Amino acid sequence: MNTPFQRHTTVPPYTRDLAANDQVKWSAEFEVPEIGTDILVRINGIGRAKVVGYATQDGYLGVMCEPYNPPDWWVRQNGLPGPANAALAFGAEISRIQTGEGA
Repeated sequence: MNTPFQRHTTVPPYTRDLAANDQVKWSAEFEVPEIGTDILVRINGIGRAKVVGYATQDGYLGVMCEPYNPPDWWVRQNGLPGPANAALAFGAEISRIQTGEGA
């Protein structure tokens, strides 16, 4: 399932079966985080971010998120994070953050 980038305001139907070819796949062992939830984007030192939406690309479901304090390179490459400039991170690239946990 090779699909172009598409934003979503709600979680679309998905599967955790990464071998599936007929459904969008979520690549984490935990549930898809809700909008407003804080997550840790583990790749490229992006750090703590807030989930602001969802997107699918190339058959995978990801979260659109606004990094709280992205690295300088991220800001130079993407501009300041905001609703129109959110980052896409897939399930395998993020971790849940427990309430009160620091970044």
